[in-house]
Amino acid sequence: MEQKGSMLLKVMSIIMIVGGIIGAVGSVLMVLLAGVFTSVANETEVKLAAAEAGTSSGTVTAALWIGAIFLVASAVIEIIAGVKGKKNWNNPAAAKTLLVWGIICAVMSVIGIIISQNFLSVLTGLVVPVLYIVGAVQLKKQAQ
Repeated sequence: MEQKGSMLLKVMSIIMIVGGIIGAVGSVLMVLLAGVFTSVANETEVKLAAAEAGTSSGTVTAALWIGAIFLVASAVIEIIAGVKGKKNWNNPAAAKTLLVWGIICAVMSVIGIIISQNFLSVLTGLVVPVLYIVGAVQLKKQAQ
């Protein structure tokens, strides 16, 4: 009979893989947006609009590229963590490594929440990594 911690880890891993794939698609769109904005950032209208908003087009461009790079990294990390969790959901010896991957995902979620200033996404952005960590901890206890 499967242990609950293992099943929790398995389910959260699958959700992380799906979420990572969705994040990867979103990050590709963000990279495209950053590229388009970079190409028009020197247009007079864009510079004026940015100045009216109290910033510069260069600042907006840099923020878009930083966001795009962060999204790509987050998606890749989430997919890796999900695949490792799915592969090792019933292997207590891998629990410590899975715990580290879960913590990395949770930290990336917190950074993403801070960058986006969307504090409502704390619920959706942290629930899966936290449950993944709980599953890894439960799996680790099975080894003892």
